[in-house]
Amino acid sequence: MFNYILGRMPMQWKTHIQSCLFAMALLLPISALAQSDAGRAGFGFNAGAAKYFGEFSDNSWWLGGDIFFRYNMMSYLSLQAQFAYANPRFRVNVDNNITRYTDYFGGSAENPNTNAKEGGTFPNGTAISGANENNRNNTRIFSYEVLASLNLLPGEKFVPYIFGGVGLMSYQVRPGLAGGGGLGAGGSVGVLPGQSAGLYKTEGLNGGLVFPVGGGFELYLSDDLVLNGRATYRFTGTDYLDDYKPGTMKVAGNPGGAVLAAPSGIDAGGNDAFFTTGLGFTYYVFGDADFDKDGVSNAQEKQLGTDENNPDTDGDGLPDGYEYRGLRNTPKGFSEEYIAALPKDAQRTDPKKPDTDGDGLNDKDEIVLHKTNPISADTDGDRMKDGEEIARKTNPLNADTDGDGLIDGDEVDTYKTDPLNTDTDKDGLTDGDEVKKYSTSPTAADTDKDGINDGEEVNKTKTNPTKEDSDSDGLTDGAELQQYKTNPTNIDSDGDGLNDGEEVNKYKTNPNNVDTDGDGLKDGEEVNTYKTNPANVDSDGDKVNDGEEVNKYKTNPTNVDSDGDGLKDGEEINGYGPKLVKTNPNAADTDGDKLSDAKEQNDIGTDPNNPDTDGDTVKDGDDGCPLTPGIAQATATTRAGCPEAPKIKIGTKTDFPDILFIVNTDEFNYEEPGTRPSLAKLLEYVNQCDNLQVGLEGHASSEGNPKRNQELSDLRAKRVKTWLIEQGVKPEKLVGAIGYGSSQLKVQEPTAAAAKKMKKEEVEAVRKQNRRITVVVKRACD
Repeated sequence: MFNYILGRMPMQWKTHIQSCLFAMALLLPISALAQSDAGRAGFGFNAGAAKYFGEFSDNSWWLGGDIFFRYNMMSYLSLQAQFAYANPRFRVNVDNNITRYTDYFGGSAENPNTNAKEGGTFPNGTAISGANENNRNNTRIFSYEVLASLNLLPGEKFVPYIFGGVGLMSYQVRPGLAGGGGLGAGGSVGVLPGQSAGLYKTEGLNGGLVFPVGGGFELYLSDDLVLNGRATYRFTGTDYLDDYKPGTMKVAGNPGGAVLAAPSGIDAGGNDAFFTTGLGFTYYVFGDADFDKDGVSNAQEKQLGTDENNPDTDGDGLPDGYEYRGLRNTPKGFSEEYIAALPKDAQRTDPKKPDTDGDGLNDKDEIVLHKTNPISADTDGDRMKDGEEIARKTNPLNADTDGDGLIDGDEVDTYKTDPLNTDTDKDGLTDGDEVKKYSTSPTAADTDKDGINDGEEVNKTKTNPTKEDSDSDGLTDGAELQQYKTNPTNIDSDGDGLNDGEEVNKYKTNPNNVDTDGDGLKDGEEVNTYKTNPANVDSDGDKVNDGEEVNKYKTNPTNVDSDGDGLKDGEEINGYGPKLVKTNPNAADTDGDKLSDAKEQNDIGTDPNNPDTDGDTVKDGDDGCPLTPGIAQATATTRAGCPEAPKIKIGTKTDFPDILFIVNTDEFNYEEPGTRPSLAKLLEYVNQCDNLQVGLEGHASSEGNPKRNQELSDLRAKRVKTWLIEQGVKPEKLVGAIGYGSSQLKVQEPTAAAAKKMKKEEVEAVRKQNRRITVVVKRACD
């Protein structure tokens, strides 16, 4: 397309455009920044397309452009003088309804030519353009213009602008695209009706004034080479850019003739106008080499990548020349006093970066305010950027601001400590000592969470601050010191053979007392050797303390009855029964009479320290009647140790009212002093001879519920039977056990009214006679 446009241009235009393109190709690699500064001047061109606006306006575009000289009076105001050329074209066809324009094409009474159609002819014989592209009419327009531009973004690489101006123009309307001869009033073939009628001048500046307005842009490809773009709408002083104005037509060939009537329904409108748009290049040939006066030339600024229009490209408060070469020029926007105050020996920094070393501080603050190194992000080498140090109020010139032995960066990033506080957790140890010496946490006052802060563990208690239980005794150091008052560095504070944790948590003993229960045995001995309870003076509850059992009596402190005789060791040692009889707790049968001490004491009533309680030469264990002297040798009717069997008749009843039971139960009440002797007498009675058979009866007083009395008496009779069997009586000697309740009272009990008048003891004595166990002889001894 571009080659096609060039082919249509005059030769002198082609040469100029080709020269500009060659220059642009050479300069394009150079970096570009905005250059719309005051005092700059340049030349350029703009080429593109043009469009006409009039009676026959359609979508046709053709060539347009200009060459110009541009001068920047100020950065935001430019003047431009230009020579412009436009060659818009237009089509006269049925799309524009040519039959409407009867005064131009014919078809009216005054202009009777009816050939107003494509392919026909105008009234003067010139062919009417057809639909083919090459058959369109065209107008050559030349204008000489002056523009004033308002630059909207003068400091940028891309500078848009709006403009307005004034100029003079000439134009030539031609049939078809090729044109040909016939221009002028007396022309030959190809003259259009308006020309032949002499409606307008065809020579000189026949267009009069032109007023161009529009908008455009400059895109700086380098300091001097600019890509420009512009769209221009031109208001003209003529209505004949298309050879026609309604209501002005005269008969062709007769310029002095009458004007033809304007077609009905046609608005003559205003003057014709045309529009051009295009792209081009501007080359500036004048300008200052150091626009921002920072001491760095524009060429150097291009190489550096800085802004030649800004003396402080990176906005860090330091001029580019000072950052780049240490220059002390006074650029735009800076004072001489400001420049004089800048250090002379500062490090050179990057003028494109406000923070050359990326430490969070701009270069000027580092040089002037903080005295840090602007090309080292970490001036003091503490692994923390200078900017972060300033923000945290640490010293960027001192690696260890608080002097605790840790560099600031490690405190912040690794240990999370306060670089401004030597003892972050306030435990009495410096952060450095905690990390390097004691391996404790500098952010936790009590690293091991034992209840003692690290400094106290190190300096006072001499415990391990990284181990909650320094002596591994099962108690935290804090608990030992604060709660149990034990030694946190000694696993067994009292030396009793148990570690403190076991004493507290397992055995509930006192870790500061070697013998918690005071029984004469160390807690460790009790646990490890004797298996006793170190917190209980009498582990087995036998009424003898564990130490005495071990050291004095040699009994088993974990067995209430060491010899298994049925008596507690304490009873045997301290005495039992009404007479406080003492027996050997390590011998089940102290007197060797074949009866255990408990049986003698609790069941039979014999003396456990005398093998022959009744003195009849028969040992209690062999004696059928150990409480009653008897014969030494058994007979057919009498057991050894029993007296000669009495003549007992069948049916004989013997009461044992002193065998007492716990109220409302069938359990013997051994707390009553008569119960055990009465049972012993009953046993002796039943055992007096082998042939004797008895029945057992239970009786109750009339007190209470009769039904319950019946149940209890029956249960108690059966309990006595069971007891006798337990004492060795053969079951066949016991013929039945039955309860009679209160149905067989032995004595008459007082009425309720009478009982109220009697003493309680008197009433109880009567009732006791009725509450009894009765033995009934079922078979006699002989």
